[in-house]
Amino acid sequence: MTMCKLETMIYANEDGVYSVFTLNLDLKKQLADLAAQHPEICWRKVKDETTYQIKDAAVTIHPN
Repeated sequence: MTMCKLETMIYANEDGVYSVFTLNLDLKKQLADLAAQHPEICWRKVKDETTYQIKDAAVTIHPN
């Protein structure tokens, strides 16, 4: 895969929920695990395998 196919975009919504769109397989797995463990703070957007919704308190970004 090329780097452009691994992109991730995070959008902040007015209601304190972030939309996270990613094609990065590692991040998708992490988000799926978070959604399974804590569905009250993270969930997959209906019929969209690349976008998750995450409540504001659960979002932390760490640069590599």
